[in-house]
Amino acid sequence: MDNYDNNSGGNYQRPRKKVSRDTLRKRQIGGLCVIAFIVLMIVIVTAKACSKDSVKKGGDKNPTGTTTATSTTTPDASNSTITTTTTSATIPEPTNSPDSGFKLSRTTAYYTVGQSDYAAIISEYPSGSSEADEVWTSSDTKIATVNNLGMVTAIAPGECYITVSTSKDPTKEAMIKVVVSGSGGITQTSTTGTAGNPNGLVNTTTAEPQPMAEAPAPPKINMNGVHYEGNTLIVNKSYSLPDSYDPGGLEATTQTWFNKLVQGAAKDGINIYNSSGYRSYGYQRQIYDNYVSIYGTDTADTFSARPGHSEHQTGMAIDCNIISDEFAGTPEAKWLAEHCHEYGFIIRYPQGKQNITGYKYEPWHIRYVGTEISYRIHELGETATLEELFNIDSKYK
Repeated sequence: MDNYDNNSGGNYQRPRKKVSRDTLRKRQIGGLCVIAFIVLMIVIVTAKACSKDSVKKGGDKNPTGTTTATSTTTPDASNSTITTTTTSATIPEPTNSPDSGFKLSRTTAYYTVGQSDYAAIISEYPSGSSEADEVWTSSDTKIATVNNLGMVTAIAPGECYITVSTSKDPTKEAMIKVVVSGSGGITQTSTTGTAGNPNGLVNTTTAEPQPMAEAPAPPKINMNGVHYEGNTLIVNKSYSLPDSYDPGGLEATTQTWFNKLVQGAAKDGINIYNSSGYRSYGYQRQIYDNYVSIYGTDTADTFSARPGHSEHQTGMAIDCNIISDEFAGTPEAKWLAEHCHEYGFIIRYPQGKQNITGYKYEPWHIRYVGTEISYRIHELGETATLEELFNIDSKYK
């Protein structure tokens, strides 16, 4: 409650106390200090807010779906070695619309460098389309390539999209995210020696595994209607496979040693990839019938196998790179001819042996048999065949 004098009618005024100049100056200085402190706090708070906002805006420069690489260089204690670490943002999972009409077995596929496999199994197609209408593309062929059958070959570590559409309606499409990792193994690089590292060795890069001394023969399949010569499955014009023979993809040993072949070629600066591997009995029928309708039976039989007579059905045959006569004479074709036997493969249809194998020269077609047989073929000569090794024929009955 306020205190005032009733006799003054409520107009009582408290007398002012005189203030010295020194006291006034001290009060002014104190006030200025308070104001300066307040301004400083405002500046600090504003700076922090701007910093946070800057970070947020910086993140918007790398929107979802792009890949940004950053490199950090750190010298070691002796300044003799520099280690560089690279990180990258990942691309998002594909969001395939049900309206596309495609139904895929998977939307993300994982590979290692050199590996080949189908991007996905398609169980449903857009209305009016079928397997024969597939169109495959890769968003980044430096990371992974894809052929017209949907077979993906991993080229380099990274991520990209494989898209399948239909030639009858290009607006209908679906995507598979491909993630490629590097191969295993460590190599050592010599650098300046230090007290803690007298040999000057530092682990720097991953390297391709070296091929083993011997590539094993593929496992034998116990099934009626298949023909073996020793441990070697024979499929040609004389010996066929039943339509029930279905490995569902490349046979595991074949895939393993093809990966090693790809890695060995890469060390020599040669790029080998799988353009066509396993084919089912039904799919081979489509291919063969299509060629017959274009060229006639006699011509089609010189380069395309009838269903059940295709080595591709075994899961042990691979068409590499360009499936055409243009492949002959290329550095890749020469490398395969000279080195594929080291990894258990042979050139199945060599030049000048059409009357023996039943097929024209195909420098791109290799068959896995294991090194015991591949070296025996190699010793017979660069154009030797399985038919000659086992003294069998290749003629449709």
